Amino acid sequence: MSSTKYLVLAFFTMSFLSYSQEYFEGKIHYTIEYETINKNIPDGYLETQMGDSFNAFVKEDKYIMVHNGTGELGAMKTIIRLDEGFSYVIYENSDTIYKSPLNLEKNKLLILKKVTNEKKEVLGEMCDYVSIDYENNDPNSFFKVVRGKHFFNPKYKLNPEKYKNHTSGFWNQFVDLSQSICIRNEHEYEGLFKSVSYATEIKQENIPEAMFLIDSTKIIKQVD
Repeated sequence: MSSTKYLVLAFFTMSFLSYSQEYFEGKIHYTIEYETINKNIPDGYLETQMGDSFNAFVKEDKYIMVHNGTGELGAMKTIIRLDEGFSYVIYENSDTIYKSPLNLEKNKLLILKKVTNEKKEVLGEMCDYVSIDYENNDPNSFFKVVRGKHFFNPKYKLNPEKYKNHTSGFWNQFVDLSQSICIRNEHEYEGLFKSVSYATEIKQENIPEAMFLIDSTKIIKQVD
């Protein structure tokens, strides 16, 4: 191979690698802490049902969250298929998979803003956050308002184009403002409880496509 062809090939190889590594792919471990507001919630109930930690497995056009709940339904896996426009919620001890569209947000957005003057430290680095508050329009819900602060580090990049139809939880707007993965979440479910989930380990690695396969032996129930 001539030196010219070698240089051209090397250039395109480096360009491809640079592009393919532009967005974060890897595993993130989060710890979850709860503070109950409603006295009717027993001590330890939230940790049992929702877990005290979860792992996220992130690719450019899809991601998974696995919560370590130990309640009757067991651990909960949520598969977000940005490429399909659906989420799949799978419980360890259930034979049903709950499938929901990502583009149906029925709640009322109250606050959306990027905040740069109230940084918090996550894994040794100071992070800005996006504030998202919304009103729950479900008359049967136990809470009326959700208040959230979502901290991010711009070195863990997301592709906003892939999230543009992920309107559930107004997450497309978070990604549009941050361009990044959320590595610390602070939520208040008004009148019920507060929760904080924060990354304790972030590892960049290849996530296999096989992790996102749906178990064909289970019943799939669509929920709108």
